Amino acid sequence: MTAPGSEAPDSRPTGPTAPQRPGAERRRRSGVGILAAAGAALLVAVLGITLWPTPVDRGLRGTLESWLAALHGLGLPEQFGYPELEFVANIVMFVPVGCLAAVLLRRRRWWIAAAVPPVFSVAIECAQLLFLPGRFATVSDVVANSLGGWLGIALVAAIRSGGARRRRTRDGGARRDRAEKRASSAEE
Repeated sequence: MTAPGSEAPDSRPTGPTAPQRPGAERRRRSGVGILAAAGAALLVAVLGITLWPTPVDRGLRGTLESWLAALHGLGLPEQFGYPELEFVANIVMFVPVGCLAAVLLRRRRWWIAAAVPPVFSVAIECAQLLFLPGRFATVSDVVANSLGGWLGIALVAAIRSGGARRRRTRDGGARRDRAEKRASSAEE
C-alpha cells in the first residue's frame, strides 16, 4: 500500500471527477476575489470617465492637438485627427470591459458577454443625453465602445483557446505515455 500523494503521476485520475491539488480551491477563490476587485475598479473608472459632468478632455484639447501634430510629423496620416483619436480611445477604454465580461461569464454564455459592451454603452449614452447637458451622446461612441468590448472578448477567447490547445497536447502526450507504459508492461 502506498502513502497518499505518493502514487505514480500516471495513476492519478483526470477530468472533472479528479481530486483537486491541495490549495487549488483557495487559489481559485483568491483569483475570483482579485478579478472582482479589478472589475469594480474598472467599472468605477469607466463610469467616472463617461458620466463626469463635463468631457474629461476639456482643457486638454490643445495639448492633444499638439501631440497629434507631433505624431503627424512622425508619419501618422494627417487624416487621423481629434475625432479619430477619441474613437480609438473609446475602443481602448472598453477592451477591459469585454475581457471582464468574457472572464466572468462561462463559455456557454458567450452571447451574454457579447451583449454587455453595446448594452453598457447605450446605457451610458442615454445617461449622458438625459442627465448631463455638458456631455454629448453619440452613436459613434456606442460603436467604438462595442468594438472595444468585442475585441476584449476575442482576446479572452484567443487566450482560452491557446490554453485549451496546450492542455490537449499535454494531456494527449500523457495518455500516449500511459498507453505505451501499459503496452510495454503487457509484453513483459
